[in-house]
Amino acid sequence: MHEIFTYVLLGGLAIALLVAIATDLRSRTIANWLNAGVALGAPLFWWASELALWPGVASQLGLAALTFAICCLFFAMRQMGGGDVKLLTALALWIPPAAFLDLLVIMVMVGWVLTLAMGAWHVARSGNSAAAPRRDLGVLIGCTLIAAVFASAMLGGPSLPLPPALREAAAGELALGLALAMLPVVLLVLVTLASLRILRRQKEQLRVPYGLAIATGGIWILATGDLVSAMPAAALG
Repeated sequence: MHEIFTYVLLGGLAIALLVAIATDLRSRTIANWLNAGVALGAPLFWWASELALWPGVASQLGLAALTFAICCLFFAMRQMGGGDVKLLTALALWIPPAAFLDLLVIMVMVGWVLTLAMGAWHVARSGNSAAAPRRDLGVLIGCTLIAAVFASAMLGGPSLPLPPALREAAAGELALGLALAMLPVVLLVLVTLASLRILRRQKEQLRVPYGLAIATGGIWILATGDLVSAMPAAALG
């Protein structure tokens, strides 16, 4: 009985995250009732999954408190919306710390690509770039593609392999190997600095539906089974 109820709760969480994506895309807000529903469903999940009060439930509460405190700092700096803070905190009540770190990585990767893509769309639509709209649009599109390739590789998706000859040369020469290892870092720094410079020149502030990135991370954790694998074996029969 607990096993069936557990999967019903996980299905409900997935539906709630899909609704969060839809509402954030439509209105750039995530309703309080939706965040409250996700948070209030967590104790039912703890009970259904037979999570021990110590350290299980205590760890989830501590993770949620830490998440809320850090997100409040980002909210004060206007880097996160209130609905985003509440949604991520509510998810911290469900997802164990190790899997939650994976969620954060996914959230950052998706949010980064989303920000660049929306920045390119904003420049193309407004044409308000101070210097050269076409150049800025080209730079942002290039940055978006680089970010997408990097995010894909980080998340286990398709990546661009090194040519065999270059890979063999790097294996036999330390300096070249170090240079190739540092190349992604250098590219990421350049992509970030170039995109920030362009986006800061825009007259209107870019409103990114970051709830999409948070919810995508949650759905990813559910789809990969990381949340289920972290549950006590007794809860799954």
